[in-house]
Amino acid sequence: MQNGEETVAATETVKPEEVTKQSYRVKVWRHLENNGLAMFPRPVYNRIPNFKGAQEAAVKLAELDVFKNANTVKVNPDKPQEPVRVLCLEQQKNLYVPVPRLQNGFMNRLVLPEGETGPAAIKKAVSRNGMETYGKPLTIEESVSLDLVVMGSVAVSKEGYRIGKGRGYGDLEFGLIMHMKAIKPNTLVVTTVHDCQVFDTLPQELFGPHDVPIDIIVTPTQVIETQRLSQRPVGILWHLLSNRRIQQMPVLAQLREIEMLAGRDCTLKEVDTDIEDRGGSRARRQRRRTRSHKSQSEGEGNTTEGEEKPKNRRTPRRRNSQRSAKENKENKEGDDVKDKPRRPRRPRPVIDFSVKISNISPSTRVRDLKQALIERGVKPQMMTWKGFRGFCYLHFYKTPQKGEGDNIQPPNMESIISALSQMCVAGTGDETSEKPRLLSVEPAPPRNIVRPVTPAVEQPPLEVH
Repeated sequence: MQNGEETVAATETVKPEEVTKQSYRVKVWRHLENNGLAMFPRPVYNRIPNFKGAQEAAVKLAELDVFKNANTVKVNPDKPQEPVRVLCLEQQKNLYVPVPRLQNGFMNRLVLPEGETGPAAIKKAVSRNGMETYGKPLTIEESVSLDLVVMGSVAVSKEGYRIGKGRGYGDLEFGLIMHMKAIKPNTLVVTTVHDCQVFDTLPQELFGPHDVPIDIIVTPTQVIETQRLSQRPVGILWHLLSNRRIQQMPVLAQLREIEMLAGRDCTLKEVDTDIEDRGGSRARRQRRRTRSHKSQSEGEGNTTEGEEKPKNRRTPRRRNSQRSAKENKENKEGDDVKDKPRRPRRPRPVIDFSVKISNISPSTRVRDLKQALIERGVKPQMMTWKGFRGFCYLHFYKTPQKGEGDNIQPPNMESIISALSQMCVAGTGDETSEKPRLLSVEPAPPRNIVRPVTPAVEQPPLEVH
């Protein structure tokens, strides 16, 4: 490793058969976390890790001629490369950012609103929400020429080998832009990492034709021009992809259809063998179960030898002796407390009618819709939110809301549907934001609300995760 192999690996001995990309990932993630080098979002496991010094690395990259002379730059959307995206917009470069996980598109070009070029606008634009709000979608059929590609990494070597977080998104993005012929022979691939993420060498047998090599490594303290022992991928290698990947990423299905119409072989592998791709999250859950099990075992280890452990693991509640004595004294004074009548329960309101709103964007938050309802003067007493599935229900009670006068006529279904006609709502959530959508409003049969639902529009909005 760049700052000395002993800083990470001296206390760990990895058996030859256990040397995998994942073993190097875990080694780097653990080193960043244990040595106070990790930044938000935490923990850095299963991520392109955000590291202390990311800003310094971006500034050092901006000092290179390859960055100064680049007009069009592609930067990954991860947090440690956010300072690079800021510098691109500050220097008025054409900035392209891939859609996270390629689930709802391919790549967006970040365009600041007219007149908004200050630091606050740029900071907002390079955030996760801003990249979706200000991003102009780019399809694989459009023409673009990239001068520089900046990728995130978990581990890299001076030979140019790169290890990502194990999902394959970076390699697939590179394959797609190679298909678009957006990469020129002189286009360089750069990564910004912490010094501890740099290895002198990585096992060559771990890397295949789909792995993207790195030309320049930039850390907070140095710039390394790699030897680049491997060749760049020529495009998407279909025989390495499973049908699961194609279903998860519509842009791959679109490209495969284009390739097949051109008569090219796009045969997928029959068995999904992306073990590392899904192993990280399982390992993390396993660690959680292990810690929980350990704490339970330690808690049960106080039993004496031969004594049967209790089946119920719940700790019995401690009774407050003073409170118990006070309660006993009150009970002895008489049975008046027992005979005290209980307050009658309020009857559950009866739903008069319900309205269904559909075609809601997955990125729309409940507060976005509530604000739109307030602007149109619609105040449902209750809302059942299913925004992540594209719809919600507005419920109106037969009795007027508290505080309304008797002379005010309660709303009816026709007036509500008329008030909500041609209503558009734009999403601002953490998923893919889109242009404002025209919502569909239709009557819905009243339903009995069994579990708690979203409160009326006057209440504080719920966060949708």
